[in-house]
Amino acid sequence: MGQPVKLKHSFLIISLALLSSGCATMSGFQTYNLPEQGTVQTDLGTSVEVIPINQQSLNHIQQTAFPQSNYQLLSTLFQAPEKLYKLSAGDVLSIQLWAYPEITPLNSTVNSDQAAISSGYRIDQSGNIYFPLVGTIKAAGKSVTQFNQELSRRLASYLKHPDAVVRVISYQGQPFSVVGYVNKSGQFYLNDQPISIYAAIGMAGGMSMDNSLIGGDNASIQLIRNGITYNLNPVQLEKIGLSLQRLYVQPHDTIYVNSRESQKVYVMGEATKTQSIPLRVQGMTLSDVLGESAGINPLSASAKRIYILRTDPAHKTTQLYHMDLSNIADFGLANQFAMSSNDIVYVDATGLTRWQRVVNQIIPFSNALYNVDRLGN
Repeated sequence: MGQPVKLKHSFLIISLALLSSGCATMSGFQTYNLPEQGTVQTDLGTSVEVIPINQQSLNHIQQTAFPQSNYQLLSTLFQAPEKLYKLSAGDVLSIQLWAYPEITPLNSTVNSDQAAISSGYRIDQSGNIYFPLVGTIKAAGKSVTQFNQELSRRLASYLKHPDAVVRVISYQGQPFSVVGYVNKSGQFYLNDQPISIYAAIGMAGGMSMDNSLIGGDNASIQLIRNGITYNLNPVQLEKIGLSLQRLYVQPHDTIYVNSRESQKVYVMGEATKTQSIPLRVQGMTLSDVLGESAGINPLSASAKRIYILRTDPAHKTTQLYHMDLSNIADFGLANQFAMSSNDIVYVDATGLTRWQRVVNQIIPFSNALYNVDRLGN
């Protein structure tokens, strides 16, 4: 009987050792193998740059998150001068010859806007219209004044009083789109008055407001122009003196209003509340995020190991920022660290917390082995 008992005790010791080793390496997210600074390659092939947060590195981090080059690129949009409206294919013109009502009937005889449009002169896809006496005449690419002068000049060969009055009664030549979380998405048309980004969103019925979380995000608007997507945050732009009231829509622009639901920060690990937090319109700092999560857990969290994971899908880069908040004075850094959409905040556990969790997993298994051992005896 002595040998079986020894074997059982040996099996118990080996099992506990294996279980302890497995739990120690597998329990929770792992940060113990991260360098203090530098680049690390994960088992799945992700290249992660580990960056410690301190007063010296913070300015560079913020410039990387919101690079000055982005602002310079956006500022060029605002520098584009207002353009005089040029007639385009699809526009419908009203042309009046006051001295010759038999050629161009007065609009007062037309009973509705739709009838006025149907009786007007639509610019065809070649950019021309057909007008009595002069025949085909080019209209597209000219201002109303330029076209009026050209038409009057050509009519002078046939009429004693060739003065014409031209106006646009239906603008359908220069479309743009407003889509996303607005009340009436669709295609709209530029006219002879400049239309700002805000005015364009207003034409689409404004941003949708389904409830407190789902709806248009007035801090996340995208402008797609000539194949380039510009991310517009009105709050940040206002801080550098740029306003969407002075950014004018151009033909074939697409304005996309993002959802507030997609603008979140995720809190994981040993925060008191693990959750997703909608980003505020005015922005949030790490202090704000930790405060919304009721702080870090005082019984299990390691204030020395707080991480912010940030990924840039466009450039396929990942940064892992490490902040040590064991000194309360360093919360000033947390109050300066600006969060970005889809950031992940991870609060690591203390070494003692990890060990306690390993032990808590070992004890039930060891009790089971002990009971099996007793049954064997």
